[in-house]
Amino acid sequence: MKTSILKTALIVGALSVVAGCQSTQYKPVEVTDVVNIPNQSQEEIYNKTRQWFSQYFVSGESVVDYEDPKTGTIIGNGIAENGTDFMGVIRYSFKYNVRIDTKDGKFRAITKIVEHTNTDHKSSYTVSYVTDERSAAAEQKVKEIVSDIESYVTSERHNTKSSW
Repeated sequence: MKTSILKTALIVGALSVVAGCQSTQYKPVEVTDVVNIPNQSQEEIYNKTRQWFSQYFVSGESVVDYEDPKTGTIIGNGIAENGTDFMGVIRYSFKYNVRIDTKDGKFRAITKIVEHTNTDHKSSYTVSYVTDERSAAAEQKVKEIVSDIESYVTSERHNTKSSW
């Protein structure tokens, strides 16, 4: 009897959590950020941004699809981890496309979150519906990625004109 009550309580609790989360059919989201990088040329910003891609797009799922030093454009497709379910069994991630356009003194990052995926111990699959909280967390993660690019580009450690 105690076992069936415990099972019922667990099921009701899980259903309450699921019902409490508002889900909507996922539509790709685009986030645009313009970052000012004073006193750096387009070439410097482009080169440092390209180095960032080389260091952070290292898995087979994250690749640079296009790059043009003349126009200062780099386009890559990546995947980012985005938390887990409340029990820690299902890992959340999202696939994104990021386009960096560079000019003297600034860059623009246009990031499109194209799909959300779940991964459990057996498989990985695309999610058609996501909660508002999960979507917001993905958008926040995109902001962190762009902030990371900005930190990399402005860091003196990554000075492309260093005389080592």
